[in-house]
Amino acid sequence: MAAIQHNLRLATAADLPAMTDVLNAASRQDPIYPYRFPDRHLYPSEYALLCQQKCTEYLASSTVVVCEMPSATEAGAMRVIAFAVWDTPASHHRVQTGTGKLEPLPSRRPPSLGVPITIGHKDRMDAFKSACVRYKASFFDAKYKRGHVMLRILLCHPDYQRRGAGRALTEWGIQEAQRLGLHTTVFASPMGLRLYTKLGFTEIGRFRVEVEGDQEHLEIPALVLSPTAGVWETARRATCGMVTGPAGAYNGASSTICA
Repeated sequence: MAAIQHNLRLATAADLPAMTDVLNAASRQDPIYPYRFPDRHLYPSEYALLCQQKCTEYLASSTVVVCEMPSATEAGAMRVIAFAVWDTPASHHRVQTGTGKLEPLPSRRPPSLGVPITIGHKDRMDAFKSACVRYKASFFDAKYKRGHVMLRILLCHPDYQRRGAGRALTEWGIQEAQRLGLHTTVFASPMGLRLYTKLGFTEIGRFRVEVEGDQEHLEIPALVLSPTAGVWETARRATCGMVTGPAGAYNGASSTICA
């Protein structure tokens, strides 16, 4: 089978339109989004604005890695077809001068774009947010005192799925976690669960998101990969040529080739 070219790099503000397009298109397939925004199809322009706001927040508060592939419509051009949002201890903290301890960074949340609540089910949105915060603290934060590298979200445009972009983006975060000697963590969607399991993640529990009296709910598994896990590394070296810079940090320029 012919190799597929992926170019991984850190996202910039110029990637906002492409990221918004990926989120808008891919979120239709993820049950987490229809659960929180059941009327999104009635308000397409407002939902697109919401996607833009979320991507703006990701760029401001986390480490965002984009995956590019050759465009299907423009010869010689590369297109952002997927992205991953990673949180590391450095995403929200800085090292204190003199003590070497971590201290919280000031909030970098961008101003709201004024997305109307008509596209969201407020009770479900609140339940989802509070559950994620609560179970992140109990499943991950309380256990990994030195911190962990958490995959907040990974999305691939439907036109480019099953071509290795999700795997490449996940392996980027695993490599970063192993460089730091930290666990890799994720709350998996149904679409991502199989990939994470294949890469060696272990499920450590699940939680339910539900609103009292509501017939619909979400069940979300929590997964962890140890920094000493080596199975995925052997497989990656056999199939991918991710180029790293000093101290194992990804240089953001070279392409990744995956079978």
